[in-house]
Amino acid sequence: MRIAVDCRVLNKGLTGTGRFLQNILAKLPEIDKNNEYYLFTTKELNVDTDYYKIIKQNFWFPYKLFSPFWMNIVIPRFLKEYNIDIFISPNIILPFKKIGNVKYITVIHDVIPFIYKEYYSFSYRTYLKIVVPRALKVADKVLTVSEHSKKDIERLFDFPSYKIDVTYNTVSECFYPMNYSSAEPKVKLELPEKYLLYVGAIEKRKNILGLINIVDSLWSKGYNLPLVIVGKANYGYEEIRKKLDKRKERILIINYVSDEELNYLYNKAFIFLFPSFYEGFGIPPLEAMKCGLPVITSNTSSLPEVVGDGGFIIDPNNVNAFVDTIISLLKDNDRYFTMKRKALEQADKFNIHNVTHKFFTVINELK
Repeated sequence: MRIAVDCRVLNKGLTGTGRFLQNILAKLPEIDKNNEYYLFTTKELNVDTDYYKIIKQNFWFPYKLFSPFWMNIVIPRFLKEYNIDIFISPNIILPFKKIGNVKYITVIHDVIPFIYKEYYSFSYRTYLKIVVPRALKVADKVLTVSEHSKKDIERLFDFPSYKIDVTYNTVSECFYPMNYSSAEPKVKLELPEKYLLYVGAIEKRKNILGLINIVDSLWSKGYNLPLVIVGKANYGYEEIRKKLDKRKERILIINYVSDEELNYLYNKAFIFLFPSFYEGFGIPPLEAMKCGLPVITSNTSSLPEVVGDGGFIIDPNNVNAFVDTIISLLKDNDRYFTMKRKALEQADKFNIHNVTHKFFTVINELK
């Protein structure tokens, strides 16, 4: 079969959606020896060009104007020109109309804007109200990244369960337990000796205000453990920024790091905190566990499904429970190192080979 993938999510700074696709594309050449893959893109891609056929279309006008043109004019033309059998969109959107006998697969990581509207702008919610139902109308198969997200899609859109498959997220093999002291000459980051870590967008949905309260409570009890936040500002940041600015001695913000630096941050951290209110999956906790870092996260949405026994699962509004768990790990080395082992064991359940094989299986079921 000839399979095409819309790869525009790889053309800019990688989010969870981009990493999901990047990881699968890296492993597919080892698993699928029969199908042909065409990658539709607007820029150069860092992939195996002996295996993938790169189809590039440049553009010279604003991205927001180009995006609907790309999906409804450029993509249909490519599908016909290259006799594509299956088209995969890793980021929800599909052409409004079916093209010949081409089967459509869309990946919907989550439907959070339909559940927690207050965390997203009116314009973005309006855009999703238009494109998501249209994508579901033409989709032959929907992939999502957790059982929780699958149930949300079924419930919110009355979409048939048999058309939805769960293909869990995975994380890059660049995340692993390391002897971080040997990496210090290569990684130029000024970090506290011992610190808590959060990785993700700086926005209200991620419960950054809760993180601040956790740190404040720890310091009030005499545990002066700083927090390192790695992430970019997102919707609702202004309210959060004022509180962060007042706590520069206890909260360090890093906007961007390379994967090598992020792996170092995970390995050098003491505990990973992720008290998010809602996640379709939650890649950062999985990255942390893959490095053997104990995780304390929320008991909401898909997070218990991902973290399992590899971390502590707590009500995101219960600051005291987060603080008590951190203190218990500070005081009990045996418990701390037991959780490091359990984190590695849980992360292995989401290894890249298993996830890519499931992705490959779903594709071939559409023959």
